[in-house]
Amino acid sequence: MEIESLLDCQERGANARILGVPAHENPYSSDAALLSEEERRLLREAWAFGWIIEDSVRQNETGVYAFLRAEAASVASHWGRP
Repeated sequence: MEIESLLDCQERGANARILGVPAHENPYSSDAALLSEEERRLLREAWAFGWIIEDSVRQNETGVYAFLRAEAASVASHWGRP
C-alpha cells in the first residue's frame, strides 16, 4: 500500500471527526470493502489515527484550538473588549 493512500485515509478520519462521526463508525472496520485483510487493517488504523489526532487537537485545554482561544482572549483584553 502506498503512503499517499494511508495519508489520504488519515485525512478522511480527521474530516470524519470534524463532521462529528463517532470513532466506532470507522468505514474500514467492516468486511464490506473488497480489500485484503492487510489492506483493510492498514486503512482502518490510518483512519482511526486521523480521527484520534483531530480529537486530541479539539480537546478544551490542548492543541491549536486552545492556543487560538487564548490568543483571541489576550487580544480582546488588550483592546478592552470582553
